[in-house]
Amino acid sequence: MPRPHRYRRLKGDSAYYPFGARTAMRRRQRRYAWLLRLCGAAALCLALALAVRQSVFRGGQPLAPPRAATAESALAQGASDRVSVTVRPATADVLAATGDADARAQATPSPQPTVEPQADILPRYRDLYAQNPDMVGWLCIEGTDIDYPVMQTPGDNEYYLRRGFDRLYSTAGSLFLDERCSLGADPTANWLIYGHNMADDSMFGQLDRYTDPDFYEQHPTFTFDTLTEEGTWQVAAVLRTDLGADQDPYYTFFDADSRAEWQRRVDAIMALALYDTGVTPQYGDQLLTLSTCGTSSIYTNARLAVLAVRVE
Repeated sequence: MPRPHRYRRLKGDSAYYPFGARTAMRRRQRRYAWLLRLCGAAALCLALALAVRQSVFRGGQPLAPPRAATAESALAQGASDRVSVTVRPATADVLAATGDADARAQATPSPQPTVEPQADILPRYRDLYAQNPDMVGWLCIEGTDIDYPVMQTPGDNEYYLRRGFDRLYSTAGSLFLDERCSLGADPTANWLIYGHNMADDSMFGQLDRYTDPDFYEQHPTFTFDTLTEEGTWQVAAVLRTDLGADQDPYYTFFDADSRAEWQRRVDAIMALALYDTGVTPQYGDQLLTLSTCGTSSIYTNARLAVLAVRVE
């Protein structure tokens, strides 16, 4: 028989290991096994709940409220039937430099969206705004599943990165407007909306359809409504890039101190366009940029963006 002080060097399956110690060890092993099973079951239930929330309940996103049946909204909803782009009239700001008084009189004024008190919120968005006042608009792209509210949280820019409209955790998050963008009476030149490129095609998972010129020809416009005003937007450029690859990246362009700076930033974006849309942004146009990752992986520096201008 081994000496007692040598027991500590013996393995649990040794015939010389004391029976009591071996029994206690097996009891601990059974407890650890049950604990691991419980942890695995909890993780499986959590994953199942998140999958059901994402697939059945749209990741906490509401359904699109009905749009009023007006002539203007019907025109916006029927924009997907167009197969060619008609370049909109020049803005008053551009024509002011030409000295042509008649042309200036006929020019389309630059749109100036204004954020008004709740009493002026469009009726279709009032209930949603009452549920979550972080909502600032609604984005819809025909031919895709992109039909979501757009959120904004100044002071906590990425609050909705992994939260749904109901503020609960969601792997897909929500579409959100950069905190440096203003939709008010003095709007920034470029509004930047972010969204995840999800593998299940939710959020901006189908934004890459715009990399196909044929899809663009069928869907040259989309709608983005602020809380107080419906808006139709015309795609001007679709681009791919990488974080840190550009001297003037699109994701740092929100406003410009001068016309020259505005033109330089727009030219830098247009130079990366994958194809020619025939649309050139003009100084004074309200710009909107939709931004997502270049792939569905979160571990990537690739970026995909769609630049659009507002049309009447």
